[in-house]
Amino acid sequence: MKMALGKSELVKVLATALLFSFVTSASCQETASAKPEMRKLERNLIQAGKMYFSNQDYSSAIKQWQTALVMNPENKLIREYVEEAKIRLRDSLRAPGDIIRTVSISKDTINVLSLDDCINIAAKNYIPLQVAVKSVRLGEMRLFEARRNMLPTAGITFEPYSGRVNAREYLGRKQYIEGSQPIFHGGELYFTMKQAEVNLEVSKNDYSRIRNELVLQVKKAYYSLLRAHENVKLQTALSADVERIYDMVQKEYQENLIPKVEWLNVSSQESQTKYQLVSAQGDESIAELILKQTMYLDYKDRIDARPVGIFQKINVDLDRTLAAAMMNRPEMRINTLMLQYYDYEKKISKAKGWIKIDFTGNWGLAKEEYDSEDTQGPNSSGTFDMDQKLEQQWYTGLKFSMPIWGSTASYSWTKEKFVPVVSAYQGTEAVTNSVKFNFLDDLKYYSNRQNAEIDFDRARQEMIKVKQDITLEVREGYFSYEKSVIQLDTATNKIRYQDKDLEVNKLRRELDEIPDSVVIESMIKTAQERFGYVSAMTDCYNSVAALNKAVGIENYFVAEGVSAAPDKDQ
Repeated sequence: MKMALGKSELVKVLATALLFSFVTSASCQETASAKPEMRKLERNLIQAGKMYFSNQDYSSAIKQWQTALVMNPENKLIREYVEEAKIRLRDSLRAPGDIIRTVSISKDTINVLSLDDCINIAAKNYIPLQVAVKSVRLGEMRLFEARRNMLPTAGITFEPYSGRVNAREYLGRKQYIEGSQPIFHGGELYFTMKQAEVNLEVSKNDYSRIRNELVLQVKKAYYSLLRAHENVKLQTALSADVERIYDMVQKEYQENLIPKVEWLNVSSQESQTKYQLVSAQGDESIAELILKQTMYLDYKDRIDARPVGIFQKINVDLDRTLAAAMMNRPEMRINTLMLQYYDYEKKISKAKGWIKIDFTGNWGLAKEEYDSEDTQGPNSSGTFDMDQKLEQQWYTGLKFSMPIWGSTASYSWTKEKFVPVVSAYQGTEAVTNSVKFNFLDDLKYYSNRQNAEIDFDRARQEMIKVKQDITLEVREGYFSYEKSVIQLDTATNKIRYQDKDLEVNKLRRELDEIPDSVVIESMIKTAQERFGYVSAMTDCYNSVAALNKAVGIENYFVAEGVSAAPDKDQ
């Protein structure tokens, strides 16, 4: 009894000492952190290097990261950043501007891709994004057309011809320049040009909208794959430890050193860990497939995700975030531009009710003569008309048209001068006035104006709806981020507690105070809490990505740290 009592007291003393050290380390964690200013400077250098890297300034990025590496030579992640930047720098010297080409996807080797690599590959393969690029080009073409319609039109014509008159063959030739210039259309051409400019801006912002949504999809799939990877690592290590304990327990049971109930309990726990490992591997395979589908890669391609750092908390102000979203969100800019677009549509439809004035003209050289082989005698002057000279020929005119209550009244004035033809002895000069009235031929003028009013009102309503949707999305993202941060803090505390609990249980097992099944149960809980931490961290990254998408700027909030995994004593 004294020996048993002494063992129990010893266990209590050791457990109390471990718990006291845990509480003391937790309370003194802030004061025991080594050189916080140096760590902050290191993080700033890494973030600056990432900024240079995203701007394709690889030399500056390497300098920033090498400086951070001098401060922390054991940081493997910074070394990977430096190596990646050196590769990009070499490739940029061979083919400047080509980023996607440096990432090769092979079915035979596993390609470790960063988040930026995945986004770039997805953007290259995403068909709607390609369509958006073509839409921008189409908008540029239509803008050029609208500007061209405000300028004069001109054409050059060369026209040889032949015929027969009075049983004689004749030849003719005309060569002239013909053109027209709109003088006044009530502003229709100008408003059409401004509408084309707005349409081009809408196409550019639609490209940003599509890319913004694609980036969020890729980030979610990427972080899901990282979470699945970490789960597989945790379950693999747990399964190996439990299997080792199971082998020892099985030998002890065969030698009748432990009861059958304990052996059955450990056996069920060993089966549970194997099931969790297989389930985690299946989740990893599905997560990898989803990422490849998001990147539009073949399912046979072999890829892996590069680990990101520990999540660094950021300060998110709801009002500032909402204001930034209203200014930068592509949907807001698109709907603002659509209001301008339909306002110009109203002005165009109204301008069609004004008078239209156009100038037309033609100037050139022409002649017409009998064929020399068919000349039958001299003309009135006693000579044969076998080779007439080219003479000037021209006309000029003004055209007026005016819609009147669904009808159209038009007037034209022309003055012309033509060279003589074979059937006449001299050329002609004339001034012509023409008036024309078409009854009810332009009733669509009123329906077009009404349609423009309806489209403008719809754009106003869509603008209100987009504002409401963006406000809701920002608020949901903000509260989701707040909950994720709380969950991350909770998961961190649970890990610290569970690690200490596992240490105590292992010590108690060495002293035969508890059976192996209790230790295994504690190991399973520790793995669960660590996976809960990983899940909480990926949720934080996802919430930040959702906030960036809500704002409309890809890296408006940056929350990536410098370490690859949490430490149990951190």
